[in-house]
Amino acid sequence: MMNKRPMEIEDLLRIRFPQHAALSPDGTRVVFALAHLDHDANEIRGALWLVPSAGGSPTPFTADEARDTSPKWSPDGRWIAFLSNRSGKRRGAKPAPMQLWVIPADGGEARQLTTFKAGVTQFAWSSDGRTLALVTRGNLSALEHAGDDDEIIVREITRPKYKFDGMGFFDGFAHLWTIPAAGGPPIQLTTGDFDHESPAWVPGSEEIIVLANRSAQSDLSLARDLWAVHAHTHALRQLTQKSGPCTSPAVSPDGRWIAFVGHDDPPGPGRNEAIWVVPTEGGRPITLFEAFDHSVGNAVGSDVRLVPAVPTIRWTADGTALIFHASTAGRTHLYRVGVQEKMVRQLTQGDEVIADVTAAGRTIVYQRISPTTLDELWTLDANGQSRRVAGFNDDLLAEVEVRQPERFAYKGADGWPMEGWILTPPGFDRTKKYPAILRIHGGPHAAYGEALAHYPQVLAARGYVIVFTNPRGSQGYGEEFTRAVVTEWGTKDSHDILRGLDHAIAEGFIDPSRTAVTGGSYGGFMTNWLITQTNRFRCAVTEVCISNLLSFYGTGDIGATWGELEWGATPWDDPTTLLEHSPLSYVKNVTTPVLIIANEQDHRCPIEQSEQFFIALRKLGKDATFLRFQGESHTMGSNGRPKHRVERLRRLVAWFDRYLQPAGLPAETSRAVHAGG
Repeated sequence: MMNKRPMEIEDLLRIRFPQHAALSPDGTRVVFALAHLDHDANEIRGALWLVPSAGGSPTPFTADEARDTSPKWSPDGRWIAFLSNRSGKRRGAKPAPMQLWVIPADGGEARQLTTFKAGVTQFAWSSDGRTLALVTRGNLSALEHAGDDDEIIVREITRPKYKFDGMGFFDGFAHLWTIPAAGGPPIQLTTGDFDHESPAWVPGSEEIIVLANRSAQSDLSLARDLWAVHAHTHALRQLTQKSGPCTSPAVSPDGRWIAFVGHDDPPGPGRNEAIWVVPTEGGRPITLFEAFDHSVGNAVGSDVRLVPAVPTIRWTADGTALIFHASTAGRTHLYRVGVQEKMVRQLTQGDEVIADVTAAGRTIVYQRISPTTLDELWTLDANGQSRRVAGFNDDLLAEVEVRQPERFAYKGADGWPMEGWILTPPGFDRTKKYPAILRIHGGPHAAYGEALAHYPQVLAARGYVIVFTNPRGSQGYGEEFTRAVVTEWGTKDSHDILRGLDHAIAEGFIDPSRTAVTGGSYGGFMTNWLITQTNRFRCAVTEVCISNLLSFYGTGDIGATWGELEWGATPWDDPTTLLEHSPLSYVKNVTTPVLIIANEQDHRCPIEQSEQFFIALRKLGKDATFLRFQGESHTMGSNGRPKHRVERLRRLVAWFDRYLQPAGLPAETSRAVHAGG
């Protein structure tokens, strides 16, 4: 440990990100995508790699010249299909769209199957390996070339759901297509003004399962159903009639059952999403979670991993159970639930966060990150033994000191039990006083936990104590805890957070006169809220924030659906409630210098939210600086272009150094920060 150096901003560019692992049908090989941040090209690049599931040296399978991702084996194991932007050119600030490719599993030249202007977002092999189902969005002219991009003069918009963060403005609807694996013209299977997603073939059948809401109110509803689409006749069968969300369909090996993730309770954020099964011929869905008070999927975030946003569930080879992952108290583990007995059994242990689960035979492959290790590929065998099969950041971790956060428990508002973590600087001495930074997670139904993150390690390396907690609203503590913040933003959740900071200060090594607060998304909302309610912080950084719930309703991509349910009000029926919970309403109280960071292509928390807060602060003569990143969406901090991610971190560090002046900061660095404002 003594020979290691502190974490630096530029270390982000050395991190390798494994993702989308897939086991071969015989369970002997794992194909996965390995991504990295290419600073010179200013984009995420990556190739496909192979590694024996029993262990061995990973080997590159495709060239690292663009971004190859999302590999899937053909049922006979002879081919690997994947998505890649290798054939396209960058369109302004956006990478080229992903197209569907296939490559022989034993090596050879890859063949491009599609040239959709909008690219391909999802795909699935048929059980005979002769056909691929895929999803693309566009104006239904299938063979427009990806490079064609006529200038748009005006968009005529008639539907409420016309944009989405990370995707931009919609041009048409997402529809299901098929294409021969050997190549040939694609065939469109679905039509209409509805989106169709997540294709999954029924084994031994010509039907493809998709998710869709084909009602007249689909744009204003979070509910979706399972539909079966016949690959030849294009006939549609509705399998469920749900009132809640539905994701991640998985068909049993014998084709008799379809499992999916969702809930059927009254609509509302923060509800547990369970595993359900429904017969393939249709019928009443049955939940497999009768006593499991947690939600399927990973809620614990990190800025050093690339994982799917939706949960993954997998059938066991005999079709008697499903494997899934779920977050509990800052950890995410593997679980197994039986279809008949409906008993949930935990399969992994320890301080770790698991994501992106795949399985074949009796072997499970998953991504694993811990407080001191970056993402690695692990397997779990039939005997319950976990083993690492691939890790790509050992050299970096051998060089850099990664600090282990210390978990603590405390009482929040109403005496509710809470937990948080304290990350201390290298060479930490409990007898000294340190400046501290309070971090607040997004969501609000996300969570902090046992996962390494680059940003707080960089801050700790500069002499800061980092405090982060899971207040009410966080996932992993039961549905009552998660839903306790719904319609109550800025109330008891803010007290939970401040009590966590007070608990850390009571340890005696934090200087209470040198504290800062920061957060993004909901964390940005809460940062704005706290600096309008207290002057205890020396400075603040609010990122991709919410400041005005009233205007968010009409500008955020989920304002009229999720937002209305989260806050329980609309601008025309109850504007008072929305304004009472808006930090902008109390902006006159701010005395804290604040750095506002926003992304110009953020459709989740649109930049107007940051603009309103900034203009109000400057109008009132407050100390505020506004940074706007061009061409970036809401998740720039973890998925953005490399140059922007590095520049963001430099600006953040400079802001905290300017106001908190950590002990041990080199004098020349301190002077440069002050000189630069």
